[in-house]
Amino acid sequence: MRTNRLKLLVGGVQLRDGVTTVTDILGKIFTRAGLFAVAMEKGYASTIYGAHQFDPMLVTEEPATSYGDPEVDILVALDYDSNPDAPEQPNRDTVLRHGASLRDGGILLYDSSTGEIPTDRLEARGVKVFPIPARKIAQSELKREVVKNVLMTGALFRLVEFDGDEAYLTQLLEERFLRKGREVVDLNLQAARRGREEVERILQAKGYRLELRLEPRPGRPRAVYISGNECLGLGAIAGGVRFYAGYPITPASSILEFMEQWLPKYGGRALQGQNERESIRAAIGAALAGVRSMVGSSGPGISLKVEEIGVSGATETPVILVDAQRAGPSTGMPTRPEQGDLNLVVGGGHGDFPRIVLAPGTIEECYTLMLEACELSDKYQCPVFFLTDLNLSEGKKTVLEDVFQRRKVQRHGVVREEDVRGRPYRRFELTPSGISPRSVPGTPGAIVKVSGAEHDEFGFVSIDPRKRAAMMEKRMRKLETYLREDWKPPQVFGSVRGNPVLVGWGNTRPVLEEARLVLQSRGVPVALVHFTHVFPLHRERLEALFADAGPVVVVEQNFTGQFADLLQRELRIATRRVNKYNGVPLHPTEVADAVVQALEREGAVVRIGGAVPVPVEVGRNEHEGD
Repeated sequence: MRTNRLKLLVGGVQLRDGVTTVTDILGKIFTRAGLFAVAMEKGYASTIYGAHQFDPMLVTEEPATSYGDPEVDILVALDYDSNPDAPEQPNRDTVLRHGASLRDGGILLYDSSTGEIPTDRLEARGVKVFPIPARKIAQSELKREVVKNVLMTGALFRLVEFDGDEAYLTQLLEERFLRKGREVVDLNLQAARRGREEVERILQAKGYRLELRLEPRPGRPRAVYISGNECLGLGAIAGGVRFYAGYPITPASSILEFMEQWLPKYGGRALQGQNERESIRAAIGAALAGVRSMVGSSGPGISLKVEEIGVSGATETPVILVDAQRAGPSTGMPTRPEQGDLNLVVGGGHGDFPRIVLAPGTIEECYTLMLEACELSDKYQCPVFFLTDLNLSEGKKTVLEDVFQRRKVQRHGVVREEDVRGRPYRRFELTPSGISPRSVPGTPGAIVKVSGAEHDEFGFVSIDPRKRAAMMEKRMRKLETYLREDWKPPQVFGSVRGNPVLVGWGNTRPVLEEARLVLQSRGVPVALVHFTHVFPLHRERLEALFADAGPVVVVEQNFTGQFADLLQRELRIATRRVNKYNGVPLHPTEVADAVVQALEREGAVVRIGGAVPVPVEVGRNEHEGD
């Protein structure tokens, strides 16, 4: 029997079957039981209702880096309605799309309320099939259809022989529903028991032996099941952000919702703007007034904000911009991940002005790196971009509470009345570091003059060539200061000397860590270099890092290889590329296979993923459709 390692996938109809509700319950309960849950590959459509939705989850005894390859132990199908193409048949969408990813000897748990589905092919592979009429039981016995998901959750707990599930479930349900009355909690507990009973009935009828077991590990350090957007929101609040502005856009909307709930508790305010441009204007205005400010969006919204980003650069106003990337261009695929916005945030805007680009590689870094983003924006008085993507933003995992350490919030360069007494205040003073003293409007003796037009040291508009050159050079010196004082090198896993080197940035880190292990198991002694401080890059230190390296293979989720282009431009090193751009997350084995191909020739470009075939029969296709 395998203990405390489980890969499952829950699928159903979007906004009806409660797919995310089930995985959230599982993730929270397993976390409280001392286990670690990872659900980073959210699969849902941009349509609001009716499309297929799926949510894979990995549960382990020790912290896991990523969900891994698509193979699953248990497939949970919540679909129950009739097939729209054949009303006399039940909906088999989840099984059709994900049946091939169910491992031999795995378990299929599905809602059979409208009839059982043909599973001969799966059973021929040793798959144990558990048809449970969850919706029918919820309607006829429990009189509340909504509890069918808890019924299926109870069934799942029995399938993995998870002891103490009712105690954990009771605690969770009381936190969530007790305000609605004790009878609501009791009804959900009754539903969970019925799910367990149904599994027992099938076990006795079919004589199945269960091979998976999840055992609680009490007494472990405290942890929380949390999303990347929640983590970066916590990091922003801990980092001193007291104003957040946003406009609803996938996958950044939940940041706005989180900040609306929590910022007021810390004396701050969140604003939903009428449009994307209004939100960044509000954030710039708040920053000018001395409030540490942040704005969040995705690629289309960042594109709309480009003019105001230039205003932040010209006026040297600190603002943090979260870009939760999704597949582009234009509207693109709002609910699919990509790393396609690097060129936009590195070069977006007319003219030259300093900007810093950070990209967390894990949910934990969404918190810790956000603390750093808050300090950098305030110190260098420039836009700081914080790049996530859909899976990192909306994905969830178990995070140890030790990660959430608070730091003393530093304020940089803000002048007080005594600092300017007896001398003129130069808001844009020419300094060796490029960083000028900044005042808050209303500070006696420090009159604030702000314009997006070029200006002199006092803020007066000027077109004098010498003053223009001096001001441009002053602003750009900030990047030299940043590289000297605050830039952090990439994390290096293994030895780069003489070995092939995988290079990644941002959210690809967990997958690349596993891909490296796959390659090592095949006898390829590959190293991994992962960047979170993406722009600007420290040329001398990085050229020294790669000086003795073998072939450099940059793996990223976009078509052209935007970070590979940046490395070649900044460092003058040759790269090979592995690119994926079909909206499906990277998986370790496919990355390892592609890297082997890339190592075969100089200048190689290996593209992962083409058109995904439409599934037409049970067990034929992997879970890569809409």
